Amino acid sequence: MKKFMGLIVSIALLASMSILAGCSGTPKANSSESSNHTPPVTEVANSEQKEGEAKNWPRTYVDALGREVVLEKKPEKVALLFFRNFEHLFLLGESPVAATDIDVLDEWESLAPYKNNEIEDIGSIANPNIEKLLEIDPDLIIAVSSRYANYNGQLDKIAPVITVDSNENNWQGALREYGIIFGKEEKAEEEIARIEAFIAESREKLQAYNDKTFGLTMLGDKQYWAFTTQFIFNKDNGLGLNPPTSYVDMSSKGELISMEGLANMNPDYMFVADIGGSSQKLKSYLKDLESDSVWNSLQSVKNKHIYPLDSSIAAGGPLAIELGVKTIVENVLSQ
Repeated sequence: MKKFMGLIVSIALLASMSILAGCSGTPKANSSESSNHTPPVTEVANSEQKEGEAKNWPRTYVDALGREVVLEKKPEKVALLFFRNFEHLFLLGESPVAATDIDVLDEWESLAPYKNNEIEDIGSIANPNIEKLLEIDPDLIIAVSSRYANYNGQLDKIAPVITVDSNENNWQGALREYGIIFGKEEKAEEEIARIEAFIAESREKLQAYNDKTFGLTMLGDKQYWAFTTQFIFNKDNGLGLNPPTSYVDMSSKGELISMEGLANMNPDYMFVADIGGSSQKLKSYLKDLESDSVWNSLQSVKNKHIYPLDSSIAAGGPLAIELGVKTIVENVLSQ
């Protein structure tokens, strides 16, 4: 996924959020003659669920660009043009019928359970296949707001378009918005509470390491990106791990540094991921670094306190964060 580096670096520039969907109304239930027959419990439950869902629609949603979008019914055929939001849909039990940048389904372990979902490949976020979108005929298209103008109105000719914000370091906010889109607000809150509880529990397990420093480095071809993802460092909502005193600006996404800069940071523990999203390339980069004297001088390397993370953590979705927390806790506590 060669273009992935550009996507990661531009993530901080992505912004806004939007929503739109179907047009047809919810069909009325067919009438039937009265009967003394009592329907099975499953039939009653399904009927009640459908009635409850019908009450959710129509609804009006104000998207990331401030547009009011009327959702007549729950979106069923969604085309997703924002790779960072796969996780939010999957976590809510939804799956797009088409999407851009679907190679992340093969590359990211966080998405492994969904890699065999039937999702049509419609190209890249920068250049979606408009003809294929026409053939698929989605009832809703979701695109990131910062790219919307680049599509020159082509998407709107196919289906209602929802623009969404990049929600940098705000996976909870993004999940809540998708809960609104699909009428699954309660499910969104349940998942948020579950993951937040898991992070809090994990933070407690790592209290014994408060005197240690941790760093996260995204590796590329002679590239080193000091990453500041908040699920690792935030004291209130993350694992609360300490970065080195010489770490990069924690209010930023991170920055490219030199090997010497990494040596100056010299964290006690270091997590690494491939900047391009490939676990196989990460293994290759680490193999090449075995002969680098500066790399081998790092105390995390000398003490075997260096651990790989799935590259999905760069996107900061809920499934990636859950996997990242699990990986960190298991590796650190195993020492």
